[in-house]
Amino acid sequence: MKSRLALIVLTVLLPLSVFADVRVLTLESSALAGNQFGDPTTQTFAVYVPPGYEASTARYPVVYLLHGIGDSFEVWTKAWKIPEMLDRLIAEKKIAPMIVVMPNSRSRFLGTYYEDSPVSGGWGSLVAVEIVGLVDRQFRTIATRESRGVTGHSMGGYGAIRFGMERPELFSAVYAMSPCCLDTVEDISWGNQQAWRTFLGFKTREDADAALQKGDFYPPAILSLLSAVSPDPKAPLGVEVPVRLDHGELTPIEPAFTNFRNQLPVRQVAQYRDNLRRLRALHIDYGFSDQFAHIPVASAALSRELIDHGVPHVLAVYDGDHRQRVVERMEKIVFPMFSEVLAK
Repeated sequence: MKSRLALIVLTVLLPLSVFADVRVLTLESSALAGNQFGDPTTQTFAVYVPPGYEASTARYPVVYLLHGIGDSFEVWTKAWKIPEMLDRLIAEKKIAPMIVVMPNSRSRFLGTYYEDSPVSGGWGSLVAVEIVGLVDRQFRTIATRESRGVTGHSMGGYGAIRFGMERPELFSAVYAMSPCCLDTVEDISWGNQQAWRTFLGFKTREDADAALQKGDFYPPAILSLLSAVSPDPKAPLGVEVPVRLDHGELTPIEPAFTNFRNQLPVRQVAQYRDNLRRLRALHIDYGFSDQFAHIPVASAALSRELIDHGVPHVLAVYDGDHRQRVVERMEKIVFPMFSEVLAK
């Protein structure tokens, strides 16, 4: 997919934070042109620059920070105040100065999984081609893979792993925090059979819109995942549906179910083994008490696959749920890891 950018707005007039230097950029994305969901091609993203950036001529390593489903980059800038945390860590010399880029990947149906899809659009290329290219042109980055890392939480953790698999020429270090959707689990529902039952009742995308309006999060999230990994532009919902109800029980439809499962990261380690071995660092973590029961199971399964294929990595397990210790781990583990391994 060719990328042709038109820069519309370089920065907002007012900073997002009184203290941290965060710029909001807007671009017109060729990668999202013609997506079937009607998501806008005009997209915004945030860029944190370290203290002293304007007074310096130095170049900096870059970390791409990917949000989870249902969020936007504002979960980092406003809810979790990551820019202020970065300022403090740099001032205390706990991490080296770096640029942190926070893309948006919230779509009509909550998320995109940072994948390119003929249905939902080229959200992977939006980040890896368009945003990376724009950031390297507009900011004093060290524009090499050795100085570029990617991390994310939940759907963003999935995206970080996906970029590590598919874009080794861009990213040399990956940290996936509580990554979702790495594999199916034995009951094929990720522990939420009712969501799949509701999803199977959708006849049109407007049915998914209506579910969201009622606050029913999970069935549209299934639609967004299938749109990313099992797209079918000619189908009514734009996806290949991998399961059906048989006497009230969820049952795989073959070969659709196997095709779907084979597109998830655990099943693709062998395919991307050499790319993964090129990484300077690959870290995965999850909490014992994660509300999404598939995340611990699938993260452990990914680790076993990585071991079997000789891919060095770290799997960390901590006492916590899906969101409660994200900021703490970013402060103590995630950004220090990038500070250590990215070339300066």
